[in-house]
Amino acid sequence: MTIDSFSSLKLEDRYESEEFDVRGYKWKLVLLPTGNKKRNVTDHISLYLELGGQKPIEPGWIVTAGYKFFLLNRQKEKKTYLVVEDVNKKEKYCFYQTIVGGLAGFDRFISLEDFNDASKGYLVDDTCQFGAEVSVSKTRSKGKRELVSMNLNTVMYKHVWKVFNFSKLNAEFYHSLPFMAGEQKYCAWKLQIYPKGLSIGKGSHLSVYLQLDNTRFPTSTKILVEFTLRIMDQIHGMHCSSHGKCWFTAPHLGWGFHQLITQEANASFLKNDTCIVEAEITIRGISMPAISTS
Repeated sequence: MTIDSFSSLKLEDRYESEEFDVRGYKWKLVLLPTGNKKRNVTDHISLYLELGGQKPIEPGWIVTAGYKFFLLNRQKEKKTYLVVEDVNKKEKYCFYQTIVGGLAGFDRFISLEDFNDASKGYLVDDTCQFGAEVSVSKTRSKGKRELVSMNLNTVMYKHVWKVFNFSKLNAEFYHSLPFMAGEQKYCAWKLQIYPKGLSIGKGSHLSVYLQLDNTRFPTSTKILVEFTLRIMDQIHGMHCSSHGKCWFTAPHLGWGFHQLITQEANASFLKNDTCIVEAEITIRGISMPAISTS
C-alpha cells in the first residue's frame, strides 16, 4: 500500500487499502494516520488488518489469521523494512462466525515523531509504503470444551438514543436502531424501552434493556458485557442510571432494568418531549467452543 501526499491524510480519520484475497476471504489494511482516538491514541499511527467483503464466516467455523505489518525504510541505499508482529500473543487472531469487518492489529504501530522524522527514512517526499504478510487457517468448532478470552476490549463505548414524541408513545415497547460497540464488530446491539414498564416495573416505571441484536449468534457462544444504562436529565443534569455485568448468550440476549426510573421522574427529565437513553458498554470477555483444525 503506497500512499502519496501522506500529509493530506491528516484531515481523514481512516484510510483503507484495496481488498486482497487470502484463503477465499477478502482482507484490507486500515490506517489511522493520527491514531485511534477511540482508544485514546494521539501520538502514534494505528494500523489494522480487517476482514472485508460480503462473505460471512460460515456457522460452526472460525477463521484464524496470523499477520506481520511492514513499513518501508528508505534511509539507506538498500531498502529495508520495519517489521511489527504481536510476539506477545501465543494465539493468532480469530475472526468468529459472523464477523465482516473484524479488526486486528496495533493501536501504536509507530510513533508520529519517528514516522515524520525525515532522517528515519519512513516518510520521504511525503510518500510512504505499508505492507502486510497474512496467513489464514480455517477451523471448525468441536466438542463441549470452551475457550474463554477475557478483557477483549477495555475501551468503554457510549451510545445515545433519542426517543422523540415520548408522551405519544402507545406501543408496549420500542427498539433503537442496531449499533456496534466500537470495533467489536462480531455482533450488533440495540436498546429497548417499555414506556409503561415491564414485569415489576409495569405501571410505575420506565423499563430499559440492552439487547444483543444478532439472529445468527450461535447458542454455544457467550459474551461478557459490563454496561450502564442511563436516562438523561435534560433539565437539571441529575441523570438516573443503573450498572450491570452479565453474560449475553442465546436465548438470554437481553439484560437490563425493570425499574430504571419512575414514570413521574422520567417525565421531569424530558425536554421538547424527547427522552434520551444512554448506554455505556465494555466487552470483558467471550466464551466459545474449543476448536480443532480440520
